[in-house]
Amino acid sequence: MTPDEFLLKNHSPESIEAECRNSLERLLREIHSPASLDDLWPVIRTSAVYRELSENWLSWTESYRKREWEALGREMEKAAYATRFYCLRCGDCCRQGSPTLYLEDRPILRQGIIRRLDLLTLRAGEIGFSNVSQDLVLLDQEQVKVKEKPGSRECLFLDSGTGLCDIYENRPIQCRVMECWNPDLFYDLKAQKNLTRKELLNPDDPLVPIIESHSKRCSLDDLQRALIRAQRGFADAQEEALDILFFDQHLREYLSREQGITPENQVVLIGRPVIDILQSFGFRIEEDAEGEIRLIFPQNKKVFE
Repeated sequence: MTPDEFLLKNHSPESIEAECRNSLERLLREIHSPASLDDLWPVIRTSAVYRELSENWLSWTESYRKREWEALGREMEKAAYATRFYCLRCGDCCRQGSPTLYLEDRPILRQGIIRRLDLLTLRAGEIGFSNVSQDLVLLDQEQVKVKEKPGSRECLFLDSGTGLCDIYENRPIQCRVMECWNPDLFYDLKAQKNLTRKELLNPDDPLVPIIESHSKRCSLDDLQRALIRAQRGFADAQEEALDILFFDQHLREYLSREQGITPENQVVLIGRPVIDILQSFGFRIEEDAEGEIRLIFPQNKKVFE
């Protein structure tokens, strides 16, 4: 049963208890807690939020049930995390995504512990994974991240055989504050400033004007507006989106041919290819019988709306 299905049903106190116990048991397994369900259940069962939920479920609206169920979830997380106060180095957080870099991480870049080749840039307007909501979101600012292994969200520096981090003693700040047994510390990163491409290059680097030109000509805000208008049937909008795609492709060919910058290095300088971003939004590129390139829209889906 999904959480939404659970909230819709008029449960008895017994079925609520069974669902809560199952949720708590899953949580303890996920964080590798040394505590057992029997150790922790008395704490949850006697909590005010659990008693309130169990006694009043049938009289509550669905929205109120959801709010109180989430409050109980936070109560269970707090109790479960309190049983884990150290890092097991199990590698679970490293398998859920690679770290975003902050200005404080510049020393490990200067020392060559993390190379430019190990990085990629996600531009504002791309789809990225939020560690806070544990979901995909549209990014509101640029992120320079450690690359992930192809076909997974596993960090490049995780040794798959041992489950250990190859740069553990010099890991980025996000990895240092991201304690799975104390997730509140992750919010401390809000005070930190994201590392951007500008901090990776000298101000007089000849690549700076190229990056700026790409950012202007391949603006993801412009791309999103064009895609929305194209879905609404504006004839010129598809051409606008394809112009952004073609400029991006031509610039990447130029960087490879004239500057010797391989695609593996391009993803940190100018970000992921626009065609990959289009596909992440659900669009496809197709060539018709006359050789014309056109966008294929996501079926039954309005992007960004």
